[in-house]
Amino acid sequence: MLIKINKQLDKEVYLAFYDGVVGGTDFGKIIKDTHPTITKENYSEYIDNYYAENAEELQSILIETQQCFADIKDALFSQLQKYFEFDFINEDYTCNLSIFNCNPRYIETKTFQVFYRRRYDLRKEVIAHELTHFAFYDFCFSLGIKDSGELWELSEIFNVIILNLEPLRSAIGDEELLFYPDLKEKLNAIRLIWDEETGIKEFILHSLEVLKGSHDK
Repeated sequence: MLIKINKQLDKEVYLAFYDGVVGGTDFGKIIKDTHPTITKENYSEYIDNYYAENAEELQSILIETQQCFADIKDALFSQLQKYFEFDFINEDYTCNLSIFNCNPRYIETKTFQVFYRRRYDLRKEVIAHELTHFAFYDFCFSLGIKDSGELWELSEIFNVIILNLEPLRSAIGDEELLFYPDLKEKLNAIRLIWDEETGIKEFILHSLEVLKGSHDK
């Protein structure tokens, strides 16, 4: 996996998230909490200046984040292969450090961001979280499942389930929490399906039916 700094992507992310609320999470507020003086009018200059003023720290954390990935790599890819029956270790993934705590991922390019000020274990968590997303979507697309709101919901719920299993919980060193408050009740329903111990294909298809049904009510 390539880990790098991408200032231009941060400018795009700011424009995408400065007033965004997703699944009950207010990303605009998260950005403002860390960067209270950034605005839509000054964001480009602000980001340029921030990167220039914090270049040494960003480079140091980039090197440290490479070790974050090394810490979880074996356990993560072993578990992904166990459930999805495919070895994802040689896939081309890119992790970009970010000055914003939004941590978006882009399925089509298999790239994602991690907030550079997250503590060490939480950077491991973001890396494991996003790589699990990529594996999950690859598997679902291979089944002919189309992208949808229900698939996104299931991808977030699935991560809470699988990343809290051993040995991933030990490798990450932190609990995987549900980031989107609106999905809390749905997590409980999907966990019951997981506990039935059916195969991963059956779990996904059954879960999508349940999530779709919750939207139809």
